[in-house]
Amino acid sequence: MTGRTLKIAFAVFVLIVVPLAPAAAQPPTDANVAWIRQHAIPIKTVVAGAPLDDLAPLKAAIGDARIVSLGESTHGSREIFQMKHRLLEFLVSEMGFTIFSIEANMPESYRLNDYVLRGEGNPDQLIGGMYFWTWNTREVKDMVEWMRKFNQSAKAEGNSRHVEFTGFDMQTPDVAMEEVLKFLSRAERAQHTAAKAAYARAAVATQVAQNEFGVATGSFPVEAARGKKVTYRGWIKTENVEGFAGLWWRIDGPNQKSLGFDNMAARQIKGTRDWQQYSIELNVPAEAENINFGVILPGKGTAWFDALEVLIDGKPFAKPEAFDFDFESDAVRGLAVMPLRTYRTELDAKVAKSGKQSLRLQSIDARAGTSPEEFKTILAACEEVHKQLVRARGDLLKSQAAKDVNWAIANARLVVTAMQQRGGDYAVRDAAMADNVAWILDQHPGAKIVLWAHNGHVNRQPFAMGKHLDQKFGKQHVVIGFATLAGKYRAIGKGRLGDHDLQKPPADSYEAAFQNAGHPRFFLDLRAVKRDSDDSGWLAKPHPFRSIGALAMDQQFYPVELPALFDAVIHLEETTAAQPLGP
Repeated sequence: MTGRTLKIAFAVFVLIVVPLAPAAAQPPTDANVAWIRQHAIPIKTVVAGAPLDDLAPLKAAIGDARIVSLGESTHGSREIFQMKHRLLEFLVSEMGFTIFSIEANMPESYRLNDYVLRGEGNPDQLIGGMYFWTWNTREVKDMVEWMRKFNQSAKAEGNSRHVEFTGFDMQTPDVAMEEVLKFLSRAERAQHTAAKAAYARAAVATQVAQNEFGVATGSFPVEAARGKKVTYRGWIKTENVEGFAGLWWRIDGPNQKSLGFDNMAARQIKGTRDWQQYSIELNVPAEAENINFGVILPGKGTAWFDALEVLIDGKPFAKPEAFDFDFESDAVRGLAVMPLRTYRTELDAKVAKSGKQSLRLQSIDARAGTSPEEFKTILAACEEVHKQLVRARGDLLKSQAAKDVNWAIANARLVVTAMQQRGGDYAVRDAAMADNVAWILDQHPGAKIVLWAHNGHVNRQPFAMGKHLDQKFGKQHVVIGFATLAGKYRAIGKGRLGDHDLQKPPADSYEAAFQNAGHPRFFLDLRAVKRDSDDSGWLAKPHPFRSIGALAMDQQFYPVELPALFDAVIHLEETTAAQPLGP
């Protein structure tokens, strides 16, 4: 796994863990479940290549939409990926969709189109070249091979219909820079020189370890806590924190199995706050073999920690020779501090809740030593490259093919948005992805497109890609979310990629209600929900719904109003971990 892969994975995680609505602990009634059962369209199988007759009712639900967005509740669920493949077959074969686009970097994804259309290149290498380990799977490979065979069959039959492979993400500017410079080298030598200089500076400024986060880690004597209740508390002060600050506690059992974890991510301790006391409570199972704990700061800003305490069954734990929880010593004692390029962790003699000093975690400018002022200058130079191309478009069209000019401009814009995100504007990503989808459609007038991304991007939450697409395309956009009840998923956990368990849904969750409906797989049109109805109104109120990104998560459910986010949902009762490509 590359550093670049980890950087992207972390960005996805930050986006999707934000709760979307207040919680409402209210299990569904029998009437609510009966309504779901009555309106659900059963799905026979998730396996692609099967007859599509069970999906025929979806034609009415999709209607004349030009964009169908397919979500996913995790970035590593095999059956969800298979179902999305099967839906692509249906939409292409039965409803005339001709473009597929995935949540992966745009120019890197387009290289797969050469294989899908003409058989050029190695599909395994091209899939891997999209960076995301999430798509580097057998399920995605199977879909790519189906697209290739579809195009081969159409060509053999003399049919001009075909399906194209594209991508709409913009997190990494490297290949986009290459595409712009390649175009300018033959089309506009003068601008090529300026663009090459701007992009060289940008490349240096973006060499960042974005997967890092501020953390101090201690090892707690497990024998003192086995079979007991632990309370870990302390005081936290924050200043301009964009991610979150928190205490954290992890319990490991045999074979490094996680028996308990809390890092306070859901409490969203962010922004600027004066000293407040927070606590974590966990029961330590008798089979516990290891306990780690500490303080954490993912994201920009500064956080101070002071007067930490550990209570075992309500009684204070003290081991002063091993732990200085008040941070009054000359050096941090009991918590290991790793030297990082992007975070500084040290004692602060100027800020304290009690005593003379505290422990401070502080983000450092992550742009390889580039000052904020210099980064703004570099970003402005990248913006100028894009502006110059836009201004010169008319003249360029006199000597260059329109598709090449448009592609260069699109990549120059991608460089700008990627740099904006690298500079800390994380809201730019979903807006830019929506712009890229619109650009793809502009190149194919009248075409219809299938989008593949996480539920957290395709939905209509404010600032999500789905919301931006709604604003651009209105009712031409249909959003289908995915839910899964039980099984495993693939994600990064404890620093490595592996399989993890899906937690059992709460009794008041959407997933629990879907299970009670009795169909192992089904499609449910949420536009039929009526907020004031005794039968379907429950679905329009906030309930827990699973959302897992590229990182393994102990907190998997967040309250949402499902019909406000999706037009429809596909529920799969059991899923397994996606299967990675490789021998």
